Formats: sequence, structure tokens, C-alpha cells
Amino acid sequence: MVYSRYRYIESSADVVTSNDVQYKEAFRARFNADAKKRYTLHVGFFSGSSFTSTWNYTGLGINDADYHNYHVKQLFVAAAPVAGLELQAGGLYIIRGESTDQTSYDEDGYLVGERVSLRRPKQLYLDELSVTRAALGGPDAQGRWGTSSTPSLFDRWDGLGHQQYTQLLAAKRFTPIVATSVDYTRASGVDTVRAAVSLRFKPHALLSSVRGELYRRVNGVTAGGFAVTVEKTAAKGLRLQGGYATIDERYGNLNADRTQRGKRLFATANIVIRGALSASLFATRAFDSPFAVSNRTRFDAVIQYDVLAALRSTGKF
Repeated sequence: MVYSRYRYIESSADVVTSNDVQYKEAFRARFNADAKKRYTLHVGFFSGSSFTSTWNYTGLGINDADYHNYHVKQLFVAAAPVAGLELQAGGLYIIRGESTDQTSYDEDGYLVGERVSLRRPKQLYLDELSVTRAALGGPDAQGRWGTSSTPSLFDRWDGLGHQQYTQLLAAKRFTPIVATSVDYTRASGVDTVRAAVSLRFKPHALLSSVRGELYRRVNGVTAGGFAVTVEKTAAKGLRLQGGYATIDERYGNLNADRTQRGKRLFATANIVIRGALSASLFATRAFDSPFAVSNRTRFDAVIQYDVLAALRSTGKF
């Protein structure tokens, strides 16, 4: 996938921190060791310099260009020796169930560790039960783990010996309409419980889907928050979303950089232009709060091109 976007951000202090054109490349690959794809190697290579960003500046705007930020952020082996059981080890993606990165961790985030996933609904009732033990983020200058500025996996391999992240996630689809998930996460000694439910309706319904998600931090500085998102496929190739989110002051800024913290409204439009070429618009506005908000106002206009989809459309791949 290749992307370009215009981004505008203004903080609660009335400071414009971004008024720029950026670009992004995202490459994901899976290499199969056997014909049944039971043993695989996964690679994620991305632009971007942090846990919450895969974007680089072009130099068009108020920030300087940064063309050198390209990193292998994920690299792991996966084994499925029997149906319904998968084992993963290495630099992993974060899983969220029905939660999104608004109340969980940013979609660009990364782990180093191990995961066991069971998908045996006939035996377990649950559609998925996953346990992850890993190091979240990367080390800071003092060697403390959990920071956001170490994107390269090759600077984070030591996380295998400094694991401070544990997640237990359960997911269940009750009907074609209703899907849910619950997860318990411990990160650097802080325990958080998350739950989400999504409702997906038939094409002729007033709304295409509704998603509700919430979290509660149960130790340390206890607090909670939630997000509600509604979606409507308005026409062929046009999908609209909107909603409300509230994220507490001490969440930690490792969730979606579009959301971060505070109470806010948001809206998104996704438009298929032609074939593998599409565009999206995003806008958000946070309400006044007693603490600083880095993105009180934000607007994104994105163009993206799915290279793989374009290759497949030729019929040769």
C-alpha cells in the first residue's frame, strides 16, 4: 500500500503543530513453508518513526522532510500444527478483537514476544481465545520498556527478555449481526479490561453497523473511557463513519494518534475512486478539558493505492 495525505493539527493551546503533506508505504508479506500454509514467516516493513505513526514528512509544510524512516516493525514465525491452533513468535502485530485502536493501542503499534491462539468454537464455545506475552513498544535511553520511539524490530529484540505485556483476549460472534470481544491486558504493571460489541446490519438497513467499545484501568490511576461509532454505506464506493470518544487523561498516548485523549467528536468518509485507488477524509474536534490536548482540531485528507489489488486485477497474480 502507498499513501499520501495532507494533515492539519491544532492543539488546545491554539498551536498549529502540523500543516503538512506526508507519505507512507506499508508492505506486508507471508512466506509459506508448506503447501497447506501451516508454517509461515510474516514480515511487516513500514515507513514512520514511532509506535503511533507510519508516516514521513515530505517537507511540504511546516515540518522538515524525513525520508530515512523505514523499518522492519514485524517479523515472526507462525505454526498451525493442527486445525484451530496457531503459535506465533517474534515481532508481532497487536490484536484487538472487536475493539479499535481508539480504546486499545494504535494500529501502527508493535510487540516482541509469543502468542497462542485457539479457534475451535465447537469445543470452546468462543470463536477465538488468544494469549499474548510480549514486550510492548521499545526501550528508552534508560532501558525502560514501553516507550513509543523505537520502531525498528532490530532495536527491540531484547524485548524477548523484558516482557512487560500480557493479554488474554476472547471473541465470540453470536449471530451474523452481533460480534463481541473482551480482553484483559497488563502492561508495565497496569491492568486494563476492554470490551466491545459490533452490530452489522443488512444492506437495506438505516445504518450499516454500530460499534461500542470501552475500557477500564483497574489499578494504578484508575479511570475508563469509551467510543461509539456508527457507519453507513451511503452509495457504491462511499462509506461514512461518525462517533464520539472519551479517553482519560492518563491513558498514555499509545492509542490511535487521531484520538489520543479527551472527549471528542469524529467523522470519516472513505471513497473508492477507481479500482485500487481510494481516498479518505477525517475530521475531529475535542471539547474543552482541564488538561492539554495535542490534537484538539485535526483534519486529514488521504489518497491511497493498493498495489497488490492492482496486480491481482491483471489476472496474472
